[in-house]
Amino acid sequence: MTTYININGDVRDAASLTVPTDRTFRGAWSFNGDAVDVDMTAALAIQKDTLRAERKPRLDQLDFDFMRALEAGTSTTQIATDKATLRNITDDARLVAATTPDELKALDLATLLGE
Repeated sequence: MTTYININGDVRDAASLTVPTDRTFRGAWSFNGDAVDVDMTAALAIQKDTLRAERKPRLDQLDFDFMRALEAGTSTTQIATDKATLRNITDDARLVAATTPDELKALDLATLLGE
């Protein structure tokens, strides 16, 4: 059985290609001669989307905590700071500085937050 790789309509026999073993950034693959490379610009966009999905439950919880603090008349300063940190996580300079897919993949939410 022959396996094919289709990247944007360009279909090639996988047996004749060097293909990444990690499929995390499959949506960022591009053909480069006899190899399949990861387009780091596209991989960055994928990683940012992953971070957005990862942070959503935390932001939802902070929204809840914020409303409870308002109702109780307690300080919301730290909650607002935490929310801003999460919202700005996709602008972290370490994401753009990553030069390999492995470096980029390692920058998950916990790592970027220093947890």
